[in-house]
Amino acid sequence: MGNKKFLLVLPALVLIIFILIIPMLSMLKTSFYNSPFGEDGSFVGFQNYIKVLNDSGMGIAVKISFIWASIISSIVIILGIIIAYILETKAKNKKMLFFIIMLPWIIPSYMGVLIWRSLIYGYGTESIIKNIFHLNTNIFTDIFAGLGWGIFVSIWLELPIVVMVLISAYQEVPRELHLAAKIDGANSLNTLINITIPYIKPTIITWFLITFANHFKDFTVPFLLTAGGPPLFSGFTSHSIVGITTTMGVFNYFISNTQYDFGIISAYSVISAIFVMLIAFIFLTRRTLSLKKFLAFVIAIKILSYIFNPGIILLLTIGLYFILLRKRNLFGLIVVLDFSMMILNISIKGFWGGFDFIPIISLMWLIFKEKTPVIPQTKIKMNLKSIKLVFKYLLLAFLIIIIMLPVYNIINISLSGTNNITVTLFPEKLTFENYNRIFSEIHIEHNLKNTIIIAFLTSIIVPIISYPLALFISKNNLSWILPLLIFIDFLGGVHSIIALFMIFRKLHLLNSLFGVSLVYATHTLPMSTFLIKGYLDKIPKEIEETALLDTTKLKSYFYILFPLSIPAILVSMLIGFMKGWNGFIPSLMLLNKDSLYPLSVKLYSLIGEPGTSYPKWDLFSASSILNIIFLGLIFIMIRRPLMNGVLKDRY
Repeated sequence: MGNKKFLLVLPALVLIIFILIIPMLSMLKTSFYNSPFGEDGSFVGFQNYIKVLNDSGMGIAVKISFIWASIISSIVIILGIIIAYILETKAKNKKMLFFIIMLPWIIPSYMGVLIWRSLIYGYGTESIIKNIFHLNTNIFTDIFAGLGWGIFVSIWLELPIVVMVLISAYQEVPRELHLAAKIDGANSLNTLINITIPYIKPTIITWFLITFANHFKDFTVPFLLTAGGPPLFSGFTSHSIVGITTTMGVFNYFISNTQYDFGIISAYSVISAIFVMLIAFIFLTRRTLSLKKFLAFVIAIKILSYIFNPGIILLLTIGLYFILLRKRNLFGLIVVLDFSMMILNISIKGFWGGFDFIPIISLMWLIFKEKTPVIPQTKIKMNLKSIKLVFKYLLLAFLIIIIMLPVYNIINISLSGTNNITVTLFPEKLTFENYNRIFSEIHIEHNLKNTIIIAFLTSIIVPIISYPLALFISKNNLSWILPLLIFIDFLGGVHSIIALFMIFRKLHLLNSLFGVSLVYATHTLPMSTFLIKGYLDKIPKEIEETALLDTTKLKSYFYILFPLSIPAILVSMLIGFMKGWNGFIPSLMLLNKDSLYPLSVKLYSLIGEPGTSYPKWDLFSASSILNIIFLGLIFIMIRRPLMNGVLKDRY
């Protein structure tokens, strides 16, 4: 077959270069120029970077992103372990509970966040959450409320997929291990901690890192829920204003809206990309990362932190890790000293001036790289069966309430006769008029058509680029390409969307539904390739060998293996369809004509940013219900093929 096998990589390679790599290189080039409104300007060298490094807001945004991602990924993994364990081993009516827990997954994030904003904030904090649960809902003025509710909504959106993955991992634990533990007298808690968790530890670490990396560059939740959050006292800088939920994604979006010089914008984006790539590097090398390489990574982060926020204490901690390169047995002691110096620095400079995330990363290294400690079997005389039963049902009841409350609330508003966020559990005036108005007033059918076109095009492009690539990886035993794809995919985000905007403008792809579909298909590539490659690996080699008697190897790929891979290809198409349907940021940034808006941008335009428009909650709610119904039907259609091979028949 010669070099023809490399043609299999060509479709995916073209899109990766076009959508991800060229924008990053273009952004890097522009960062060295003065580029007013994206036009060619004079070469300025590192002046743009000097301006960025003098902006302390950038350093604060990086720290906020780290805190945001750390809290969300830690809580969602812990909750996922508990809920998946209960569903797999303790719960009855598994199918019904599983469907309820998966509901947030079929609600697009842009829609779910806005629904929660109506529940939490309502009108000036007068909301259902405040009236029923008497909780602090001042998300725009109280930093703890803004951060806390932002984390809560992010967990609500992230938890379903984590639960599904961990249930799948639980099912891979050999039953013999559980039986042996039971014979030895181990209770369920000891079995979970000493057998199940160590066995699925690679899955836990992988999904922790994926969740951390995704939320490190998060945009949708902190932007749509709190618009960056209440400003911090130390967040008022000469170049920017940073709030408690101003993650790097939100920070870069604000910079792109307030700066006219694309050279400055590109410099901010390049530095943001460096941090994202460092996080992605940890994911890529998580299995083979040695202590020496980890320490080099830590020192690099410390030096970057010192550039943004110089200080003698931070300089001393850099020296500690250089010492650790030679005296590696002092790792635990160095981490303790680093924590102590961070606390001292916070007491001197304040939290945002003195906070350092390296001690936390070092602690994670100790946890992930060391063996899980064995918890000794404890025999408690009192009967804990009733307590466990109460805890299980309380947890499940709480989950059902927080999952169903947003759905009920949006139905409540859609049936209300007024354009008000209802602050009670029942509408003031029951009517279906809003469902008529979304067609007669805002013509939602046009946006529905655009969404269907984007989703359909994405679903067609995905197998065209992912099936040949999966073939190339499977037949050449190049599994290392999969984590590399994820690493490259991390390059995408708000920090690179401006560069992509500039590329699309030059190629006349702005305001193009096809162009937006190319972006969504590229970001679906890692997952779709992984699914198809796994399916191809399970096809017996004898089938291909028999086919080679009558045809060439290249033809066998498309006439024999392709039909056999149809189930995996259909699933990848459905995932691409959902990606195109639920996509928000590329559509928001690359489409600026109302006639081309998909549902995601149209629904956002009905509500807008907090305090900047007159929200039309009644029309938003009615449109959202129609969207949820459609996505619910899609989920029911894909549930069996999607779960087949991932979860067992009882789900």
